Amino acid sequence: MLELVFWASVGLLAYVYAGYPVLAIAIARVRPRATRKQPITPSVTVIITAYNEEKDIALKVRNVLALDYPQGRIDVIVASDASSDGTDDIVRGLGIGGVRLLRVEGRQGKTACQNAAAAAASGDILLFTDATTRIATDALRAMTRNFHDPAVGCVAGRLSYVAQGDDATGRGGTSYWNYEIMLRMAESEIGSLIGVSGCLYAVRRSAYRDIAPELISDFVVAMLVREQGLRTVLEPDAMCYETTLDHPDRELAMRVRVGMRSLSALASQKRFLNPFRFGAFAWQLWSHKLLRYLSPVFWMLALLANAALALQGRYAWLLALQLALLSAGLLGFASPRLPGKSRLLAKPYYFLLTNLASAVSLFRFLRGERIVTWTPQR
Repeated sequence: MLELVFWASVGLLAYVYAGYPVLAIAIARVRPRATRKQPITPSVTVIITAYNEEKDIALKVRNVLALDYPQGRIDVIVASDASSDGTDDIVRGLGIGGVRLLRVEGRQGKTACQNAAAAAASGDILLFTDATTRIATDALRAMTRNFHDPAVGCVAGRLSYVAQGDDATGRGGTSYWNYEIMLRMAESEIGSLIGVSGCLYAVRRSAYRDIAPELISDFVVAMLVREQGLRTVLEPDAMCYETTLDHPDRELAMRVRVGMRSLSALASQKRFLNPFRFGAFAWQLWSHKLLRYLSPVFWMLALLANAALALQGRYAWLLALQLALLSAGLLGFASPRLPGKSRLLAKPYYFLLTNLASAVSLFRFLRGERIVTWTPQR
């Protein structure tokens, strides 16, 4: 029984982190689903959701207005989640035509603000982006050309993380995201993404549906688009940039918040996990999201079963490997800012951090905790 538990847990971990990505990439190469792209310029409403972003909001609005897109075809809504700093006054003071402030009272959270802005928008395409995200000049044109294909309901931009320094958090976060982008590109070519980066994505206004405020919009939007028989695709030429967080505490807090909201989304939208109804999309949800959030449970079972087997004189070398990986990750936590160690420790450190975040998220979710609002971590 111990051996069965051990190998089953190891097998699930191997599938989640290696088997599923390899399988997804293989399917994408053998049977890719093309998107019919053509240069088009539909009207676009850019929605920037902000809470206390006085340091970045003016630069963000100017970044959006500098996009290579026809004048008169783009307008901007800054949806302020009852900001208590100077965010609202800065937006009002810009005095730029086509830029308006939508203040949402009551501190309702990012998703509620996006719902309100979508209801007030006039563009055929809704472009959602964060205040701290810098968008490449040609990104919007690259995204809109995908909407020439009537099967496309949502388009994700390609986020690139820029490390603030030579530390384990920055290096680990960048490596992790490169792995994620590779997987998301494969999922897009299979048929549809199961989620997008909240930093930059676009949705047909006709396909947008209100999302419950307690749910994470950039995850649920792909589900609601899929339910309408539409695809969510990744546009690799639509680049946007964010700086990595510079401390483990901030990175962990961000990942726990995302994890809890994603688990809430999976629980409330569990119908999408039904493979008989949603096919490959359900398989992707199981593999990329649910099983990954359960990976700390598999790892703990593998570690405990391995320890018990080692006491019987079996698989001691595998226990040593597990403990070495764990020790390297813990050492990264102990010295995340040491440049000389960050290169060696970044990957095991970040692997441990993401699993710790998943474990905390799962524990707090099962306790009944929910997160609706957010506070900028930068």
